[in-house]
Order: sequence, then structure tokens, then C-alpha cells
Amino acid sequence: MKKISILKLAFVIAFAFVLAQFGTEGGSAAFAAQTYTIKLGHTMSTSHPRHISLLEFKKYVEEKTNGNVQIEIYPAAVLGSEPDMQESMRMGTLEAFVGGPFDTISKKLNLFLMPFFFDNQEALMRAAKNEKVFNTISTDAEANGLKILAIGDGGARQITNSKKRIVTPADMKGLKLRTPSIEAITACMEALGASYVSMPLADVYMALKTGVVDGQENPVATIFDQKLHEVQPYILYVNYQYHPEVMTMNASFFNSLPEEYRKVLSDGAWLFVETENKIALENAEARLKEMKEAGCDIYTPSAKERQAFIDACAPVYSHFVKDLKYFSQEELDLVKSLADGK
Repeated sequence: MKKISILKLAFVIAFAFVLAQFGTEGGSAAFAAQTYTIKLGHTMSTSHPRHISLLEFKKYVEEKTNGNVQIEIYPAAVLGSEPDMQESMRMGTLEAFVGGPFDTISKKLNLFLMPFFFDNQEALMRAAKNEKVFNTISTDAEANGLKILAIGDGGARQITNSKKRIVTPADMKGLKLRTPSIEAITACMEALGASYVSMPLADVYMALKTGVVDGQENPVATIFDQKLHEVQPYILYVNYQYHPEVMTMNASFFNSLPEEYRKVLSDGAWLFVETENKIALENAEARLKEMKEAGCDIYTPSAKERQAFIDACAPVYSHFVKDLKYFSQEELDLVKSLADGK
């Protein structure tokens, strides 16, 4: 009897030890083995630098999580327009998204949208990678139910039209341009004297072809990707805005993930940024050459001519700081100092 009791006691102790182990290492492993699917939408084609770079993001995340986090990428606006996808993400029916408009993510993203603010991609990334700037914008986005994973270079924006070569701001008057529903863009168009109408990117080509609008503005990669140069013979290569490339996720979903997966997603998002930044720089010159060979008149203003555009857009800064109060003068000064390398 005594021998049986000792065996029972040993069994109980051993069983308790196994339970304890499961509750720590085993429990964590079991939890980590849970699989997650992240649907990620965007509006560009599968040949755009954004999509190519997202494939690298997908590969990185799935490899680092042993396949426990699966990324499903939906390109070419198959899930709807950018505002549609943002709303789906906010509601939790779409986990992740890359693109704008930015006001509904965080009004402080307009810090990146000020006209003629960045000289090049390097200048933009100094601000995007600054911890104080990133945390300020990210915290604001979380109040809107969204988590910003990374901010990259969405491209320097150019102005195209079907009517005439644009050399001075005065040449903008009388032109009707398509814009996205981004106030920093519409404010610039107003300052330059053009009228505008907002519409989804998917509708722009036909609107330009049929003359509903005279022109539009976008980065070179998007102009080429959407074949807008086919119906826009005049391109003003002026780099009037550098837009951020923002990868966002539903905050509740992101915060529900195991910590190790959240880190993988964050690291993967910055890998996406680095990849797209590199491809964008490599492709820009080649795309411009192809559009020129296709018959486009690509005009790059002189420093003096460009200054006229800078001066015309100067009121936009005050509009955002004093009228809209989207950010403070101190926040604006910080981003500008980073952009200038100070």
C-alpha cells in the first residue's frame, strides 16, 4: 500500500510539473502556433513598385512566423477605392492597407504634404525615421483606430495636362485638374490658380481621355502605371510634393497579436519601405525616358521658374497651422529642420 501511495504521489507531482510547463513554455508555443491571415489592399497594379515591394513584405513575414501569419495582397483596387479600403480597415473587415488619403489616418501626416518641403527622398526619410516625428503621428493615428507600421517615400508629385506646357503658375489658370481628396493637394491647386475635382484613381484615365478634366497630378511611377501619359502630353516635372507611403493596420487587430508577431510585422513594414524606396529611385529615370519617347513634353523648370511656384504655394503652410490647426508650428519646424539636415 505504501509503495502504491508513493507511486501515486510521484505521478501527481510529474503531472503538475507538465501542466506548469505547458502553462509557460508549452502554453506560449501553443498560442504562438495559432495562425492569422492579414488581408492587405492597395490601388496600384502588380507591376508598380508598391506591389513588388509588398511581395517582399509578405515573404519576410511568412518566413519569420513559420507561416503562422499569412499575408493576402489585393492590388489594383479590387477591394474598392482608397477611402473604401480605409473604412473597411477601420471597421475591421480589412486588416491592412497601403495608401492615402492621409487626413483620415492622421491629420499630422500633412506634415509631409507641405509644398516644396523635401528636396529628395533622403530628406523625407530623415523625417519619417525620426522617433519623435513618427511617434507623434503614430499616436494620433491610434486615436483613429489605426496603427501605422512604417512611413516611406510615396513619390514626388508632378503635374500633367492635355492643353499646354506649364512654365509659370499663371499657366495653371483655367485648367481643371483631377486630384485625390487630400486637402494639401487641393490647397496647392487653389494657390496655383487651377480648379479641381476629386475622383478615385481608377476613374482618372477615362476622365482625362474624354476631357472631363484637363489634367492631374501624381508621381512618375503612378502616371506610368496608370498609363496616364497616353492621354496627357504635357508633364511639368516640378516635384511640388513628396508624399509619404504609409502602411497601416487596424489597431485592435494589431494589438491582439502576440508580441513576437507584432515585431515581425513592424520590421517587415520597414523592409517594404526600404525596398520600394530603392525601386522607385531606380525606375524614375527610366519611366521618364519611356514617356518622353512616347511623345510627352516633359518640362523641368529652372531654379528661378520653380521659385515662382514655391512662392505661390507659401500660403498653404499658414492654412494648415493657423486655420486648420492640423499640427503646430513647432512640429512643422522640426520636420523642416530634419528635411534640411539640421
